[in-house]
Amino acid sequence: MLFTALTSAIALLLAGSIVIVYENLAYQTQKTREISVQAEILAASVVASLTFSDAKAAQEYLNALKANSEIDAAAVYSADGALFASYSRAGAPASPLPARARSDGLQFEGHELGAFWPVRAGTGQMGSVYLRISVEPLATRLARYGGIMLLVMVCSLLLTLPISKRLHATIVDPIRDIADIARQVMAGDLTVKLTAQERADEIGVLMEVLGQMLQSLREITRQISSGAQVLVSSTGEILISTTQVAASSAETAAAINETTVTVEEVKQTAQLAEKKARQVSESTQHTAKVSQSGKKSVEQSIEAMQRIQEQMESIAERIVRLSEQGQAIGEIITTVSDLAEQSNLLAVNAAIEAAKAGEQGMGFAVVAQEVRSLAAQSKQATVQVRSILGDIQKATSAAVMATEQGSKAVEAGVKLSGEVGESIGVLAESISESAQAAMQIAASAQQQLAGMDQVAMAMQKIGQASAQNTMSTRQTEGSAKEMHELGLKLKQVVEQYRV
Repeated sequence: MLFTALTSAIALLLAGSIVIVYENLAYQTQKTREISVQAEILAASVVASLTFSDAKAAQEYLNALKANSEIDAAAVYSADGALFASYSRAGAPASPLPARARSDGLQFEGHELGAFWPVRAGTGQMGSVYLRISVEPLATRLARYGGIMLLVMVCSLLLTLPISKRLHATIVDPIRDIADIARQVMAGDLTVKLTAQERADEIGVLMEVLGQMLQSLREITRQISSGAQVLVSSTGEILISTTQVAASSAETAAAINETTVTVEEVKQTAQLAEKKARQVSESTQHTAKVSQSGKKSVEQSIEAMQRIQEQMESIAERIVRLSEQGQAIGEIITTVSDLAEQSNLLAVNAAIEAAKAGEQGMGFAVVAQEVRSLAAQSKQATVQVRSILGDIQKATSAAVMATEQGSKAVEAGVKLSGEVGESIGVLAESISESAQAAMQIAASAQQQLAGMDQVAMAMQKIGQASAQNTMSTRQTEGSAKEMHELGLKLKQVVEQYRV
């Protein structure tokens, strides 16, 4: 009822406001038209007075305006804008007239409306007239219309209240009954019965639909109850299964983690073995190179020993030949020594013969003396040469013996170098075979390391898949728990309704 009254009051307020606005605009338009007509009539009347500068005649025209009680003041202005004649109604507001003419037009000034209108004669402007009328204040008009609206509102409320009371009995009471039924349904009582009413309006349709809704709600509640029972039992079994699967997944994940750790350790061991095998391979290759170099060095040493042996044999031959030449020199020295002795004998004989000859043999004696001296020197030189030759023969004999010993040592060195070369060759072949084996081992270790990397990656992927599987199982277990709890809640909710 309050809503109905408020609706009517608001409608009346809106209608009254529109009427007031329209009336105010119409009032202003009317007053504007009235003052324009009065100003035009006054301007036409004072044309002759302005033309002949007859202020008295103009004043008479202005005094005639007292017949219109709405005109408070009027004035006539000459062409130069000076005040020509004026009029003020007795009892009107004592507002002064404009001292000079202003631009033509209308203007509201408080509760007054003023208008300047041109006075024309032909195409020229002779001056202007001024009119001022009083307009009814806006507050007065609003108060008047407000009283009218209040009266109308009171009358309308006196008419609408009985109608609202009748509508309340017709509409609100059935709606209250429907609300009571809905409240009982909300409390869980679906056994409530709806009283059938033979009504063809919207309330009758609403009650019919509500009865059908209650019947459908009872059937749906029965179905939900049976479904909730099945859901609770099914989710209980699913929850048990998912719990077992989650436990198995956790054990599998732990075993996979342990296997992954073991594979990682084996991978590290394989990495270490591959590193050691690579080092051994590099070491054996270096040893093989060194053995090849040693083999070449031994072969070069054997060749050098052979060259030394040949040189020793050549030296021995030369020393033997030198010994033979020394013996020949000894024989020559012996011959020279014999020649020196014979020369000495000859020199003695020549001296004897020179002594026998006397003075004639003096020159020959001198020659014999020189020959004797040369023979002595030759003999002395022969002795020295023989001594030196003896030393040379001794040194040559020692050199021959040393050469023979050197030759034997060289032969022994050549033989030993050959044996060493054969041993080094065998060692080089063994080292080469070992290097190949080490390279094969390193390659196998590298392949094993690659395989262990693949195994480690596979175990990591398996671990990740197992972790995801465990997580999914946990999520499934959580979902099963939620579904089980939801089924229990649904069962509890359904049990609240009595069907």
